[in-house]
Amino acid sequence: MTETKPKKKFKWGWSDTIIAVSVVCLAGVGATVYLGVVAKPQQIVQSQKDACNHFNSALADAYKTDNYKDFYYKLFRGAYKGIDESIEGKELNKDFASLAQLETYIDPANYEGILVTVGDATSKVQADCAVILGVKFASQTPAISESPVATPSPTN
Repeated sequence: MTETKPKKKFKWGWSDTIIAVSVVCLAGVGATVYLGVVAKPQQIVQSQKDACNHFNSALADAYKTDNYKDFYYKLFRGAYKGIDESIEGKELNKDFASLAQLETYIDPANYEGILVTVGDATSKVQADCAVILGVKFASQTPAISESPVATPSPTN
């Protein structure tokens, strides 16, 4: 029978410690680079898209109303939601803030007077969202009446 020599017992040394620390540090640097180059930009783009989608749905709801008060209420709630979801300091966030600030100028006695200004700010937000969402934008502002207009029925 052949004799086998017992294996040498492993001893942890300084070189092993340096290698282990280097591997952990390299993994940390790699994770940081991945987060900064891949994950964070995707997160920013997704939050901008979410802000635009929520604003567009609020705008669609606003266009379905039949009076100025409800129109402005839904429009500005959409702008505030856009401020919350968009990235602070980006152009879209600034446009949402500019639109939302117009709410302080809304006067029930003159709803129609501010409509053009609000429409311009809304168009700016929609144009920015069109770029972010990759869609074609065409400005279109439907007419809104203060109250529903009843059509006269013919009398016989």
